[in-house]
Amino acid sequence: MAPYATIMIEKHALPSVQESIAIGKHVLERKLAAYTSRLTQFEQTRKMDTLTFLRLFEHGELEDHKEWIEWEHLANVVTLLQKKIRDLEAVKYES
Repeated sequence: MAPYATIMIEKHALPSVQESIAIGKHVLERKLAAYTSRLTQFEQTRKMDTLTFLRLFEHGELEDHKEWIEWEHLANVVTLLQKKIRDLEAVKYES
């Protein structure tokens, strides 16, 4: 399987597509900043970094507590947003 896909658009539409991708990336970056800030609050409150928390939580070393479930959700959202931003940064244009 080739690592690239081709999307065909009319040349005059390329600036609109580029702008839309840039706007989408900006929105994702703002969301990422907000979710990362919330993760930092959990880390500071619990004196534990997110990677340590996830390891303990996934190995069942922490009880199923509403706070832990929210922390796990935030960590998953951050990971997803980071992936989406990387994907948008990898878009290349050729006219």
